[in-house]
Amino acid sequence: MNLTGPALVFGDEINTDELHPSRFYSLDDVRVRSGFLRAVEGKEDQGQRPFEGAIVVAGRTFGIGSSRETGARVFRLAGIRALVAVSFARIFHRNLLNLGLLAVTAPGLATVKPADGELVTVDLAANLVRFGPHALPIEPLDPHWRAVLDAGGLAAYLGIEER
Repeated sequence: MNLTGPALVFGDEINTDELHPSRFYSLDDVRVRSGFLRAVEGKEDQGQRPFEGAIVVAGRTFGIGSSRETGARVFRLAGIRALVAVSFARIFHRNLLNLGLLAVTAPGLATVKPADGELVTVDLAANLVRFGPHALPIEPLDPHWRAVLDAGGLAAYLGIEER
C-alpha cells in the first residue's frame, strides 16, 4: 500500500491540547473539527482549511499530553490520510490506529523533514517514507494493526457498529 499526499509538518513534542484544545471536546463532529490546530503556534489560522489527503509529518513524541479520543479523531475529520513521526505518545498512537488512521514511526525524520505542502509517500510494502531525494525507513506495521487499518478501524475490525 502506498499513500501519497502533501505534508503537514510539525516539530517535536506537539501536545494534543495544542492540536485540539479541550474546549472543542464534544460528541458533535462539527464542533470537534472546528478545534483542529487552534493552539499550534504558527498554524492557529490553518485548521479550518481542507486537509483531504494530507500526510502529517512530525517530530518526537507527537500527540503527548492527553488520552482524549477527540485529539486523534480530529485528524480523521480533517481528512488526514496518514501520520508519520519520529515517535508518538503511546495513548495518542493507539487512538489513531483504533480509529483506522495509519500512524507509523520513522526515526530518520529527526534529521530531515519535508517542507509543508511537499509531496510525501508512505510505502508500507517497502517500509519507507519518501519525499524529495529522501527515502527513510519506517518501522514495520504489526500485522494485527494492519488488519485493523484494513478493516477501517478497531470497531469495524471487531464487527461493532459505531453510533
